[in-house]
Amino acid sequence: MALKPDVVGAMATQDVITLAGSDYAVRPLMNQGGAQVFVLDSIDASARPVMAGARRTIGWIALGAFILAALASVWLSRTIARPIDTLSASLANMTQTRNFENPLTPGGDVLEVDALTITFNTMIQSVKAAEEERLSAYVGTIRALALALDARDPYTAGHSERVSALSLAIGRCLWLDDTQLEVLRLGALLHDIGKIGISDHVLMKPGPLTGEEYEIIKQHPVVGARILRSVPFLEPHIPIVELHHERPDGKGYPHGLRGTEIPLVASIVHVADAFDAITSARAYRPARAASEGLRELWRCAGAQFDAEVVHALAKALPDLDRSTASAESMPRFFPVPVAVRAVRA
Repeated sequence: MALKPDVVGAMATQDVITLAGSDYAVRPLMNQGGAQVFVLDSIDASARPVMAGARRTIGWIALGAFILAALASVWLSRTIARPIDTLSASLANMTQTRNFENPLTPGGDVLEVDALTITFNTMIQSVKAAEEERLSAYVGTIRALALALDARDPYTAGHSERVSALSLAIGRCLWLDDTQLEVLRLGALLHDIGKIGISDHVLMKPGPLTGEEYEIIKQHPVVGARILRSVPFLEPHIPIVELHHERPDGKGYPHGLRGTEIPLVASIVHVADAFDAITSARAYRPARAASEGLRELWRCAGAQFDAEVVHALAKALPDLDRSTASAESMPRFFPVPVAVRAVRA
């Protein structure tokens, strides 16, 4: 490459010169007798390997940073997602099983998720407390209705409670579950609620009923069912109220159902109702012994009464003097003559 004089002159005074668009480093090598020798080295060519190495280093650093960021993201995601998934699964299981007795356990991994779990447990406890209050009011309403019926006539005092206690004892002998027993207990309390709609001169007649009066009395299951249908939370007890006078032979009322067409809980209350009527005093006759009442039920078993239920009553009677029939204030029963005043069956 031919160098112009001005370039040569610049080389003597400058460390860097530009030739053909490229920068060169200049170092004097020799100055002898007016002759000068310079060494030129392309700055761009010298820096190219260094820049390439730097770019590779930066690339590796960037790749490493990306991998670390991805791993951190996965770790954070799992750390947060796992407790949320656990909480979600626990809530789903609780909803499906309807079991709200066991509180959710905080995982201890994510403070926010633990706070949500604790808040949910607090909410469930509040709901349970409200449900218990509602149930208490619900049971109180049923007992008030039963007492209102019994209060109409001194001969009916305690009948609904006794029938409820007997029905529960029979239900336990038949291995009914807790839900069925609760329906049975409260349904038995309400079994005669339809008699509220029967006139006093028929309901409290001291002697036997005429045919016409008996037809009026036979309407009380229908009247009772109509009353309960107007109150949504009493709906589970309608089969007992409406069907507790149905008979296995189809000669019962109000629908003439036969055999297994009759719900078991209604058949239980039918037997308990009849047993209490037989073993309780009426205005026109004294109370009969429990053994006589049981013999009467056995005589009509299979036709008027469900034989399996009568058998369960026979098994339950010896136990009725050792336990009450419910956790609430149910009366105590003994398998001996009971001198109590009866409701008309």
